[in-house]
Amino acid sequence: MCCGGDCMALVYVVDDELNVRRIVKKTMENEDNEVHTFVTAEEALEEIEKRKPDLLFTDLSLPSMNGIQFLKELKNRAYSIPVIVVSSDTSPESMRSAFKAGIVDFLTKPFTPQEIRDAFELALREEDSIYKRAREIRRLIEEGETGSAESLMSELFSDFPGSPFPHFLYALLVAKEKPKIAIKHLKASLSLDEDFKEASDELKKLEE
Repeated sequence: MCCGGDCMALVYVVDDELNVRRIVKKTMENEDNEVHTFVTAEEALEEIEKRKPDLLFTDLSLPSMNGIQFLKELKNRAYSIPVIVVSSDTSPESMRSAFKAGIVDFLTKPFTPQEIRDAFELALREEDSIYKRAREIRRLIEEGETGSAESLMSELFSDFPGSPFPHFLYALLVAKEKPKIAIKHLKASLSLDEDFKEASDELKKLEE
């Protein structure tokens, strides 16, 4: 994703209300982004398989697969896409489930174009901070640059103490040489996010 308006972002909007799709699409296109809209989560998932967006807006009340199921499916497929929920369902349980699934922001319907722009800016910062840094650390681990990976990871632990990512990444770093420590960190990662499929899969491999 691009920061500070330097380049265009690919944005997907998933909502069964035509008016909502139009408002978000127009607001994001006015910020020079490419926007595609979908009525169902299934349609969006089909498109995501072909082309992953930089940002996703979704309602929770969707036909067929609902928003929470959609968020879980994105996680199960290991798509690290910043998500903003736009919904009239503001029950504590729904909001808790959405944030637990890793969303960036939760906007309540009705909303203003400015709220959409503010949420977009927040998503840019989030992507630049945790997701981008996590991807860089994984690249360093895969390329065997363990010293650099460890240095960046220590900053990630410090900046995002409540995130499951630092524990998961540290487990990947030490899995071969220190499997017991890796298991400990994978369990810590899952305690912060019990639906973190990659952490769960890695834990199963190490415990076999």
